[in-house]
Amino acid sequence: MKVKNKMANTTGKAYAFFDCDASKKEIEDSEQDIRSEARTPQGLQMLLYEGISSLKLDETLVQQLEYPDDYRVISRQRSKSEQGKESRPLSSMKYALVASYDGATNETTANELGDIVNTIHRQFNKDQGLFRGAIVYEDAGEYILRE
Repeated sequence: MKVKNKMANTTGKAYAFFDCDASKKEIEDSEQDIRSEARTPQGLQMLLYEGISSLKLDETLVQQLEYPDDYRVISRQRSKSEQGKESRPLSSMKYALVASYDGATNETTANELGDIVNTIHRQFNKDQGLFRGAIVYEDAGEYILRE
């Protein structure tokens, strides 16, 4: 008797919401370089959107994206306390990147997406000490936020 691999029937999904100095076209034109540098698995699919208006999202996620918080990731050389608090909702970020990955969990997909977003940040942002954004994925009915 063969036992089916439960993971083979799943598709992981994760979202990245972030600001970037580059245009959408610049990011899309560099997709192969970004994938190569981030060592992205072959099966990871991504779609880049400007804002969230054209996305079909779960109502719970939409509500979470409207929560204002400080979504900055700041290098050790800089301190959030020096900069002051910057409360913005994730829905106000310039880009949304949606990833899906057959045979993976949502968390695994989020980790891969994190590598992609870090690469985009390194390649396209003038201020390397500051990144605005977060990765979001669903786990057991709750949306988990990773900065």
